[in-house]
Amino acid sequence: MALFFHSDDVDDLIPFKEAVTIAEEALKDLRSPKGTNAPRKRLHIHRDLGEGPYDTVLNVYAGGSASYGAIGAQVALHRKAIVENVQKRPPFNPDQTELALIYGVDSGSLLGLMAHRPRHVGGSADLRTPATSLAGLDRFARKDARSVGIYGSGHQAASTLLGLTELRKIDRAKVYSPTRAHREAFAEKMSRKAGVAVEPVDQPRMAAKDVEIILCMTNTNVPVIDGSWLEEGQYIISVIGSNIELVKSGNIASPRREIDDETLRRCSFVVALSKDQAIDSQQGDIYWPVQSGVITWDKVVEIADVLAGRAPGRTDDKQIILYKNQGGQGIIDIALAKRCYELARQHGKGYELNIRARENWWVQGGRSQPW
Repeated sequence: MALFFHSDDVDDLIPFKEAVTIAEEALKDLRSPKGTNAPRKRLHIHRDLGEGPYDTVLNVYAGGSASYGAIGAQVALHRKAIVENVQKRPPFNPDQTELALIYGVDSGSLLGLMAHRPRHVGGSADLRTPATSLAGLDRFARKDARSVGIYGSGHQAASTLLGLTELRKIDRAKVYSPTRAHREAFAEKMSRKAGVAVEPVDQPRMAAKDVEIILCMTNTNVPVIDGSWLEEGQYIISVIGSNIELVKSGNIASPRREIDDETLRRCSFVVALSKDQAIDSQQGDIYWPVQSGVITWDKVVEIADVLAGRAPGRTDDKQIILYKNQGGQGIIDIALAKRCYELARQHGKGYELNIRARENWWVQGGRSQPW
């Protein structure tokens, strides 16, 4: 029987380093017949009610990994609104609802149904995003990288910083947010939680000054970093994906950006979580700069190729490298969900679903007959 369980039952049983390993190993499977993945799909329905305009968005993530013995899909529903240059949740937004269907690769049977998605217990964001953002860290960041500049003061910024401190010895950090209260609260909270002195800065340029790793973890629709600020050897991680559906529906004028063109020009190369995703969703920080000639596809390498040894990572401490984690990929979601399923089974969590297979049928003379 299939197991129905909630990710909250097992959140604290997956160490962050293990989540990063799961993300890396699943991505490596994409370079063999052992892995499959489809670009994330987003379906939008625009509503303009008394409370204000917003979009209801259905996200579908599908993929599978033989290394983890699972294939399936995760669906997530949420709402979002655009306020000036910032993407926000409407004030009447309900909790994000997510379900993962986990099928056995070899058995073909439904193993489990997971409600929600695993969270990073040290932070407040989902586990998959910071784990994917920090995949390949040792291949792209300098070996001696120990300082961080952060753009954004929300859940993703907090969880990624915490995850980074589990993978590297971080000596100091700086944070910029356009809202003073937000950056100061983040600095105070994260200095305590991460055990790293986090300094709030009041100018965006200062967050990129004298640091080796830059985290762009914002909810902006326009670039937050200027390529002229970058210094030799820096590694930039950016997480925002696409909102091309909002452009097509007329809700915003141009595709979402977090990285400017000068940053792309100055990078030795750009790492993409998925070129297919960049093309399919016309992702603003890669697809449109390629279309306009700012960079070419030759400058973009997929992280799976680096993890599988098909392409080099950092080869010089002076290289500036950008990694675009463009949004969830099903192969990682399902690999993590399979691990959650195993832990739920192991610890007696969840409920058995009595899904009885129907009798086999065959058709004879135009009528269905029991076999």
